[in-house]
Amino acid sequence: MGCTVEEIVNLGHNGGAGLRMDGLVNALTGMGTRRDKSQYTTATPIVFLTQEELENLYSEWIPKRIIDIVAEQATRKGFKVLFGGEGAEAKVVSGIEQVIEDLYILENLGLACKNARLFGGAVILLYIDDGRGADQPVDRKNIRSIQGMEVLDRWQIAPVITEENLYDYSKATKYQIISGDLIQNPNLTYIHKDRILRFDGEWLPYRIRQRNYGWGMSTLQSVYDSFRFYSSGVSSAATLLSEFDIFVHKLRGLSTMLAAGKEKDVRERLVLNDMSKSVYRGYAIDAEKEELDFISRNLSGVGDILEKLRIDIIGASQIPHTILFGESPGGLGSTGRSEERDFTKMLGDYQGAHFKRPMKQLMELILLSKDGPTNGTIPDSWRVKFNDLFELNEREKADVRARVAAVDGRYVQLGVLSPKEVADARYGGSEWSMELTLDPSVIREIPSKGGDMKVPPGGRDPMNEENGTLPMDGTREVEDSAGLFLEKDLEKVKEDAEFKDKDLHAQAIASAKSKFKVWPSAVAGAYVTRKYKELYNRKHGSLEKAFGGEKEQAAYFKKDAVDPMTVEGRILGGVDEAAFISEEDIDKALEEWKSEAPARFKELLEADNAE
Repeated sequence: MGCTVEEIVNLGHNGGAGLRMDGLVNALTGMGTRRDKSQYTTATPIVFLTQEELENLYSEWIPKRIIDIVAEQATRKGFKVLFGGEGAEAKVVSGIEQVIEDLYILENLGLACKNARLFGGAVILLYIDDGRGADQPVDRKNIRSIQGMEVLDRWQIAPVITEENLYDYSKATKYQIISGDLIQNPNLTYIHKDRILRFDGEWLPYRIRQRNYGWGMSTLQSVYDSFRFYSSGVSSAATLLSEFDIFVHKLRGLSTMLAAGKEKDVRERLVLNDMSKSVYRGYAIDAEKEELDFISRNLSGVGDILEKLRIDIIGASQIPHTILFGESPGGLGSTGRSEERDFTKMLGDYQGAHFKRPMKQLMELILLSKDGPTNGTIPDSWRVKFNDLFELNEREKADVRARVAAVDGRYVQLGVLSPKEVADARYGGSEWSMELTLDPSVIREIPSKGGDMKVPPGGRDPMNEENGTLPMDGTREVEDSAGLFLEKDLEKVKEDAEFKDKDLHAQAIASAKSKFKVWPSAVAGAYVTRKYKELYNRKHGSLEKAFGGEKEQAAYFKKDAVDPMTVEGRILGGVDEAAFISEEDIDKALEEWKSEAPARFKELLEADNAE
């Protein structure tokens, strides 16, 4: 089946001569035609900022902070060199910390990162003692030591273009020092790629990277327009503020006087008027022929425009406003932690993309050094691990430890872990650790399915969120299924109280069994008592003779019940924990405690006027 010329759609693969016939066209409104102004919006080629322009931009505080904050924060916590297994089994290479300090590795890494972000590329020169010249490959079997490091930006060093790297400048074998005086080796001209750590700026497509001599793009390149608009807007707003009130001096017949050539008289009048202001801080004018006035500008909407420009530069920099501008977090309940977490995640990605390869190359050379921490022997399964950048505050640390302790307790109870294993894993090192590895030499006895698995009286099940533990969302649930497990009903255990109205007692028990998952329990027993009193008072009009036994009225001592609820008491371990407790929690916990209190205290706490 053939196609006519009109039916053929040129897909544009034949160069600029092809026509694009898809899309919407409206001849009346001009949409999609030559009269459509939006059709003339096109993408322009990248015009790279020059070295001088980038250096001038760095003198402004916003571009400087965009460059510095990422480099400083990404190197703030440093890194470790690990070998062996994963997690707690991993070991740190001994002595590597001293090498990092002696060679100023973190400082040089931060400086190289700043240069790479500002200029689009940088290198760290390594002065390696291996018996070869700087323009020769490193003799990996004969490395004695790394004697020093030096940072150069991309304008101080250039790849040597040969047939091997003609189509990709970034893969040059040798580099040439083109400017700048080297501190440690002033006569150095050429250096082999094995002796440098290369740091590129922002990623660029192949053809554009070739135009940039194989280097990446400056971070300020994509921020420049946003910063220019924002800076111009702030400057214009400042100018408007200085000219907010415009002074107007009205002279009757001014145009006539100027037309008659009396410009000198007008000028002298204005000078005299200005002098009079400086003499007695006022103006002397002709009441019939002159008039003074101030015209105020309308600045409404300027703030909204500046805010839009500010948001644009925040988006271009990819740095949260709380960090870039040092602002407090906005919004109800905002703490800024989410912005910090997102920023540290971005920094972690930056470390993996820009630091991982050069740091692995550097650490390998250090480990191969005869004078290095491993005496030239590379450990098995070694790797570079950057330390976590996100720091938990004291409240969050306590929360994490409480949850880990709950899980550890359950594992100990199940026989999965031993108390010694938990103690050694958590507190055996220089600081508290979440990592834990099973000791294969420990004989583990799994508890039988019988009563050994039951939560003891007064205890709570740490693996059950309904059991009063702290769930992962930070809330606290105190339900009856989290109650204290008792073998028999409350009054049967205590044997000091008797529910006189058996029918009402049966109704209260039935109501508790339908409401709570666990029966019997302390919380459910407290509910039975409260429900029974409610039913008894409704039927008999008072609580007289509602209970029997050793005491006719169940009594508790109020002070003993309330004191454990205080921040310093036995139930709440510290001030931070009190933040999780609500009034409902206190009421439920109080009822639970009441059900276990000595019989001599019941009368006071169960009384209607207990307050």
